[in-house]
Parts: sequence; C-alpha cells; structure tokens
Amino acid sequence: MINYILLYKIRKLVKQILKEKIEDGEIATTPRSCLGCLADEISWEIYYLFKERENRKKEGSQQTTEDKEEPEDNK
Repeated sequence: MINYILLYKIRKLVKQILKEKIEDGEIATTPRSCLGCLADEISWEIYYLFKERENRKKEGSQQTTEDKEEPEDNK
C-alpha cells in the first residue's frame, strides 16, 4: 500500500532542496524545466527506497522471531 502522506512529505522536502540549489546556481534551469516533475520523480525513488528498507527490517525481525521459535529437538 502506498503511504501518500509520506510521499507528500518527501516531495515537499525534495522541492525545497531543489529550490535552494537553483537559487545557489547549483542546478541549471530552462524555460521548459518542470521543478515539480523532477521533485515527483525523485520523491518516488526515495519512497521506494524507504519501503524497501522497511520490508528488509520486517523480514529481519520475522527471521529472528522464527529462529527463537524453533524447538531444539536435534540433541
């Protein structure tokens, strides 16, 4: 499921960072450039990285839980 609130917060932060970089002259802009589109693309990439990290944490915690639940009948 997509967490649109998290995505919005990421997009807002990315857009703010991009605006600061443009003001400092670190990013070139053209009349056809779309700051919102660029922020959207970056936001989605960051969102998927967060989701991937979250899934790895869940898998890791499930693995440790399964390890704890295994009976030691192999003695």
